Amino acid sequence: MKKLALVMLMIVVSVSAFAQDKTVVLKLGHYSAETHAMHLASVMLAENVAKRSNGTLKIDIFPNSKLGSSQEMVEQTILGAIDFVLPTEPALAKWSPKVNLITGPFAFKNYASVDKFFAGEDFVSWIKPDLDKAGLQYIARWEYGFRTYTNSKRPISKPEDFRGLKIRTPPDFVNQETVKALGGIVQTIAFAELPMALKQGVVDGQENPIATIYAGKMWETQKYLSILNYTYVATHLIMNKASFNKLSANQQKILFEEAVKAGQFMQKTIRDGEKAQIEEMVKNGMEVNSPDTTPFQAGTTSVWDTLKSKVSDADWKAFQAMLAKSK
Repeated sequence: MKKLALVMLMIVVSVSAFAQDKTVVLKLGHYSAETHAMHLASVMLAENVAKRSNGTLKIDIFPNSKLGSSQEMVEQTILGAIDFVLPTEPALAKWSPKVNLITGPFAFKNYASVDKFFAGEDFVSWIKPDLDKAGLQYIARWEYGFRTYTNSKRPISKPEDFRGLKIRTPPDFVNQETVKALGGIVQTIAFAELPMALKQGVVDGQENPIATIYAGKMWETQKYLSILNYTYVATHLIMNKASFNKLSANQQKILFEEAVKAGQFMQKTIRDGEKAQIEEMVKNGMEVNSPDTTPFQAGTTSVWDTLKSKVSDADWKAFQAMLAKSK
């Protein structure tokens, strides 16, 4: 009888907690296609927080750059026009320049190194002052992946193969300066306009993670996939701080927990899917090579010199300490 009474009391307390929570509808914007793991993880997050909050926490998702570019959506999140955004480090660099260090060419060997870098609270503590100043709340690290190159002209086997290639990059420092350092020609084109630019031959090639290349069916315009994995980028679930502070403690707890689960799902989906996606792209006519990256690393040291010059000594040392534990 006592056990039954205890169970009933717990149910009453749980229902009471939800009853006290106000229903909140939040907007989440991202730039990926609806077939990409980023969108699938966003849907997973929305469904799970709605279920666990008894419907008091709802998230409306706007994929595929419907609300603007990644950096534009960060700006909208700061202004409170939307509540969540999923930027990579370069899209955050306007408000936290030091995060560009993470994307430095060939900083990480593999995903295991990446996970060691982000383990613990060091990274979040490192960028928190910048996010606080911008009015942003860090929720969770998700995924995007190692970026590599495709083009329609030739395989990239050595740095000299970049010469004369017109490569589309986002308007991000490391992406652009790496192409320049290796002798390529940078063309900045919005991601939403990339498929048409490739189709029309405005550019010869582009760089993105395998999952994005696959989701965009880039074998339709790109003959060669050269796996250099020259830079790693994560996506980070970032929230407007005022919107976050309006949530109850219970809603915040649910959000944090489910965001971590969704991020882990995205990481696993992207990483597990890369091999099969590469095989499928080969079946669709792409030629794939994986060159030795040593000469490419030697050719991009100038990018690191500039990155270091843009941050304080304290931030550089903190980054190097985090990087050391990833080796």
